[in-house]
Amino acid sequence: MARRQLDAVYFLQFFLGISLFVFGIMALNGYNSTGQEVMRGLNKVFGKSNNLFPIIFGIVQLAAGALLIVKLFIDIDSGIFRIIHLAICILWAISIVMNFFVSNLMEPDLIRWLGALAPQLVILLSLWIVGEER
Repeated sequence: MARRQLDAVYFLQFFLGISLFVFGIMALNGYNSTGQEVMRGLNKVFGKSNNLFPIIFGIVQLAAGALLIVKLFIDIDSGIFRIIHLAICILWAISIVMNFFVSNLMEPDLIRWLGALAPQLVILLSLWIVGEER
């Protein structure tokens, strides 16, 4: 069993894991949320008939959330965790670029665009912090 210090990074990892797990469930259920707006933006880039990418992204979110939570309680090889962590961060960054810069640059207006972009960047940076710390 992994022995972790109860610090800010521990709680960040725990709640980030829960968030990603829930986002994954919402994406797979087609829930109309911010996460689903990201999925629709990605779907626009790949074509409206392409429903495979949102499903894959939802599965990745679900798995990433589960991995972050499990990593708190069970030792996972650091090499494997780093590879999975890097893949999750890259996929999240790609979704940000595609949704906020390629297809919807400053739409509908700058303030709403920044308001939607900021939480996605917080999640990406939280993933980075958790990966660097553990």
